[in-house]
Amino acid sequence: MAGISPDEQSVFLNVPYDHGYERNFVALISTLVSLGRKPRCVLEIAELGQGRLSRIISHLETCRISIHDLSRVGLPVRFNLPFELGLACGLSAYGRSHDFVILEKERGRLDLTLSDIKGRDIYIHEGKPRVLIGCVLDALGSEDDPDPDRVHEIWKTLWILAGFLKSQHGRSDIFHRSIFRKLVAAATDLACDAGFITS
Repeated sequence: MAGISPDEQSVFLNVPYDHGYERNFVALISTLVSLGRKPRCVLEIAELGQGRLSRIISHLETCRISIHDLSRVGLPVRFNLPFELGLACGLSAYGRSHDFVILEKERGRLDLTLSDIKGRDIYIHEGKPRVLIGCVLDALGSEDDPDPDRVHEIWKTLWILAGFLKSQHGRSDIFHRSIFRKLVAAATDLACDAGFITS
């Protein structure tokens, strides 16, 4: 996709799509929208025969920043998350305008699981949405950051909505295109109401 400039506000999310990560996924959406950013992920692109990897690469190239949560290290081993971080590293290293943020649950664990990444700031969220909100604000915020407690209030409202949307759509988790879009739209309305962004 040479020649396409990345969207400065778009943030690609490379995170575990499992039940245990739902609360943190909603926290990422809440925080990014409160910062005026656009959460993007592979869920929002319909599979029309082009394959998952090409969708991931296309999304990464059109986002100025990506967030990579490497907190899933148990069995079975999940290689997708560090693989996608590697794609982001490649974009950054070979002249594309792309920055990336690395999240982890436990301090020091990446020294064992991905030692090549030493020297970068790793944001430790402890598996807690409130801590993750602070991590994202630290990584991407500025002097005019929204108050973390107020972002947490948005997260609480959005988390209730997430449960309703799962039921409404007959899904067992929130990692579906239509639910993702509705969560981002609702987060946008809540952030506007809080005065964090303008519509």
